Amino acid sequence: MFVIELIYKVPLTEIDAGMRAHMTFLKKYYAAGNFLVSGRKIPRDGGIILAVGDSREQIEASRARIPSAREDWPIFG
Repeated sequence: MFVIELIYKVPLTEIDAGMRAHMTFLKKYYAAGNFLVSGRKIPRDGGIILAVGDSREQIEASRARIPSAREDWPIFG
């Protein structure tokens, strides 16, 4: 199991503008069984995704597909 921590680096207006693409992304990985739970952090400065996969590399490949993903978003596993 892996924890992906997303930390917003842009204003919430930009985050909200990309939310539709982000939700599409999440639905794809939930349907594939790769994501178990996800949600916003409080205060709303990022989010958390609990993911399962065969390797850290597989999870990092998923993270790379997050709309507006940044390389500096940490993965803990």
